[in-house]
Amino acid sequence: MFKSRLFFVAFLSVLISSCSSEETLTLEQENQKIEEYISSKKLIITEKTSSGLRYILTKANPSGVKVAKGQTIYVNYAGRLLTDKQFDAGNFSFVLGSGGAIAGFEEGIAKMKIGEKATLIFPSALGYGSRGSGSSIPRYSPLVFDIEVISAK
Repeated sequence: MFKSRLFFVAFLSVLISSCSSEETLTLEQENQKIEEYISSKKLIITEKTSSGLRYILTKANPSGVKVAKGQTIYVNYAGRLLTDKQFDAGNFSFVLGSGGAIAGFEEGIAKMKIGEKATLIFPSALGYGSRGSGSSIPRYSPLVFDIEVISAK
């Protein structure tokens, strides 16, 4: 009885540790793919955050008002995979900081002012992660969003 429990605990430990190393490897692979994408497109990163978000300001608005948590933000956007396959586009409104959008989207938009445009590139941990989203966004997919902040109220 004791041996079978010990075997089960050992088996479970190996299983858990192998899953953890796969996730780390996946994150490394994602970051490598993101860096290759940025290099191939000759993009210049404005800022890279500790979470892995790459922020590229494409149209500044020095006189624009910075968006703030709690405001309803209205944006135009286009979302695509690193293959440049677009999975969605349109306009969207959400309350910034409420969790009404995926984490990378919210983090990037929080850096913007009304009237600005930016490209956000981020790992799946800030997007749809291991679950993906429907048939359009596979599991562990880094995402690219072109964003324009229209207004904030």
